[in-house]
Amino acid sequence: MKPTLDKIQSFIESINALFLIMLSITLFTGVVSRYIFQSSIPETEIFQKLSISWLVFMGSAIAVKENEHLQIDIFSEYLPSKLRLLKNIVVYILSLFAICILIAVGWKALEAGLNRTELVEIRFLSSQPTLTYYFSSIFGGSFLMLVFHLLNVKKFFIHKGEPGGDEK
Repeated sequence: MKPTLDKIQSFIESINALFLIMLSITLFTGVVSRYIFQSSIPETEIFQKLSISWLVFMGSAIAVKENEHLQIDIFSEYLPSKLRLLKNIVVYILSLFAICILIAVGWKALEAGLNRTELVEIRFLSSQPTLTYYFSSIFGGSFLMLVFHLLNVKKFFIHKGEPGGDEK
């Protein structure tokens, strides 16, 4: 299972690298066209929004996989092991609840995106695309977060209550 997860993570990180490159190129192109040529390229804005939305949600999925998502752990090292176990269980339950909300919102956004089209005119397309390419990032990233979170919960109980099994 671990080699498969590592391949998935590597694929997601490669896609994120491509989105980061695309974001950098479109931002640079937009600035150059606006300030040097006094002309705007509206299509660059679409690619920027697409890149940012996918970077955020795919990066969040990787953070969940690595158990590096936002947690309040300032007092964890001072807690007795039983209270630390309870705290970790509460964190996993709350995280699961938040991820389920994200999945529901992502699904609704995906459905709404099917009926809405891009407002910025894309000159090289004959018809405006729907907004599913933005909103699919919410659902896709949240779904990956759920998968990685459930695997972390499994690992948590196998390693007797320590996140990832490597914290003491």
